Amino acid sequence: MTTPSRVLLIHGLTGVPAEMQSIARGLRRAGFEVETPLLPGHGVDEATLMKTGWRDWVGGAEAELLRMTADGSKAFVGGLSVGAVIALALAERHPDRVAGVLSLAATFRYDGWSVNKLIVVIPLFRHVPLINRIRFKEHPPYGIKDERLRAVVAEMLFSDNVKDVGLPSTPGITLVENLDLVKWVERDLAKVTAPVLIAHAIEDDITHIRNAERLATRVSGPVRKLYLDDCYHLITVDRQRGKVMQGVVDFCRDVVNGVDVTLANQGLKNATV
Repeated sequence: MTTPSRVLLIHGLTGVPAEMQSIARGLRRAGFEVETPLLPGHGVDEATLMKTGWRDWVGGAEAELLRMTADGSKAFVGGLSVGAVIALALAERHPDRVAGVLSLAATFRYDGWSVNKLIVVIPLFRHVPLINRIRFKEHPPYGIKDERLRAVVAEMLFSDNVKDVGLPSTPGITLVENLDLVKWVERDLAKVTAPVLIAHAIEDDITHIRNAERLATRVSGPVRKLYLDDCYHLITVDRQRGKVMQGVVDFCRDVVNGVDVTLANQGLKNATV
């Protein structure tokens, strides 16, 4: 088995690979080969996205992992938000191909302080035609604490610039598919035996810090926590993206060098769970 030198980064639901740009740039500077594919159905429009489901999204990422490791090597898999959930799915399904997992703001529950509480009833409308008309629009703070950056992202979101910033809303049926994905992945988290970096904002507006704590207790591999105190959900974009990038690089290097990843655990003891 060759030394892991490849990293697969997966963007979030309705998002695009640009979300992972700062992480990919840092990893490449550190000597890693990085792929940031566009998930099936994404980067076009709502109609295209609604024709796909969680199996398509996982399948697209899985095909990329299999391609990257076809020579018998291992790769790191990581993602932002729902992308992190997909990365964990790959680690469950292909432990022999995954060197480590980069879980960045993994979203298992939409329980952050800015989330529309109606999300919890969406699964009840799964088989009702109305589900195809429901939309959950992006709204302030858009997962971003930095006000200047937030204004830029908001302008891009509502300018039809989908390929650069993603969709400004999530179709109800897409959210249902996402929740099905979460159930499927949560069931087998104990199968994740690779080292896991869990990076999460303690003020995450979309998914509470308890999501990170729950994940840490359910995977079987060693865990390094990187909890962030000056950003919201989009940790790869917001104020502490540099810290996230360095944390990812350090984690990958440590795994490659055989360092115990728990030695540099940076979880904040005062994080509210």
